[in-house]
Amino acid sequence: MISTKLSWALVRQSCSLATLIFVVLLLILLPFKIDKEHKAFVHFLRAKHTVPSYVELLGKGLSLHDIIDFDSALLAPFKLDPSRLLLPPGSHLLPEEEQIIRYFDYLYSSRKNAVRGAFVYIGLYKSNALYVASPIPEEVKNRLIHDHILTNEFCQRLHYCSKDASAESLADGIVLSIPYVDEITGNVIFSMAAPISSSHDPAHMWGDVIADTAFMASGFMRGKDYESVMTPYGTDIVITGDSLWTRITPEFLFYPMSNHLDNLTTLTYKVSVLRFVVHYIPLWLLLCIATVILQVKFMRLKQLRAERQRFSEAMLLDPFTKIYNKKVYETLTFKAATEGLYAVICIDGDKIKTINDTYGHKLGDMAILQIVEAMRAVFRENDLFIRTGGDEFVVVLSNCSQDKALQLAHKLKENVEQRQFLSMLTVSCGVADSSGYPSFDSVLQAADKALYVDKAKKGGHASVR
Repeated sequence: MISTKLSWALVRQSCSLATLIFVVLLLILLPFKIDKEHKAFVHFLRAKHTVPSYVELLGKGLSLHDIIDFDSALLAPFKLDPSRLLLPPGSHLLPEEEQIIRYFDYLYSSRKNAVRGAFVYIGLYKSNALYVASPIPEEVKNRLIHDHILTNEFCQRLHYCSKDASAESLADGIVLSIPYVDEITGNVIFSMAAPISSSHDPAHMWGDVIADTAFMASGFMRGKDYESVMTPYGTDIVITGDSLWTRITPEFLFYPMSNHLDNLTTLTYKVSVLRFVVHYIPLWLLLCIATVILQVKFMRLKQLRAERQRFSEAMLLDPFTKIYNKKVYETLTFKAATEGLYAVICIDGDKIKTINDTYGHKLGDMAILQIVEAMRAVFRENDLFIRTGGDEFVVVLSNCSQDKALQLAHKLKENVEQRQFLSMLTVSCGVADSSGYPSFDSVLQAADKALYVDKAKKGGHASVR
């Protein structure tokens, strides 16, 4: 009956192996997971949830000279929509400002440059006017009018208008805000301003074309947090996953990926590697269970093989003397022993019948064991000892000549006689080797004939045919 016990040592060994496999799988899977997050981050950037394209903003640092020199015939059909213009009471647009607004009306009325996913407006500093270039919800417009929120007030509140920006910030012709909560809509907004300046005096700002995007509106930002971190090089807007993972993940287990939004602003997405590892914990548990089951099955199979080996060996052994029986002739072991030159010694116990009749079968059995012990003392361990009958034995000696086998047979006789078992136990031997014989049966027959010659001598030395 085979029993395989589930021990703690087996479980520990299986879990150690499962952990090793788990680590290897993580090293394979984690790059794919991180690459997936990187692609989502790139798609988030390209989808204009952070910074609209320069096409929508007419490039960096739009020149007033370019607008004034624009083909006026193209601008003639575009009359200003008063519903989109927010002008303080008593204020009026300068001719240059009206030209700027007509230019943007022309641009954003074109299907080619239609604005998508952003709220675009023009802020004019001299008249303090706002002109909304993209469709504006009525409630937003009413709130703007009601609260008298115009260009200069926007600049004072949010500090991202070009006229308030530093020379370093304007070096690349663009000014970015940090994400902020819009007072009107309540959305988290990210804004970009491109200055409109006089070509004769670049330091003089006429206004900005500004694009607002809903920073948290995309699916990418769902379940994520962000914070703005001031660094010696500018502002780093850091996006992280769920706040719980942000708190429990050590810094070295974050994988950061960054994108420069302008010369002073960087957007960084920090991916928690720990979150991926914990996500795959069920896989580790499954590997542990599978490894334990496989270990148990392997041990059971190993025991089965050992049992079969023992059973096979037991079938080949004589139950009394524990040496081979005649079934060994059918094995590969016998085949290997009879390749090349080999010798065969036939052995027969003398006077065993007399011992049985006189002293009983128990002492007769002991006499047979004495012969076997003498054989073990004289012959090599790799020689085959075979019991072919009650007191009859055959020894197969591989790589052994007839002369050497005769010497060993003589030593066997001496060893048995020296034991002085009941002062009558001796053996007779017959020897032959494989030279000159075509098969084992013919060698065995030759050794058997030599045995009868030896027995006929009543205890003389072993002879050969």
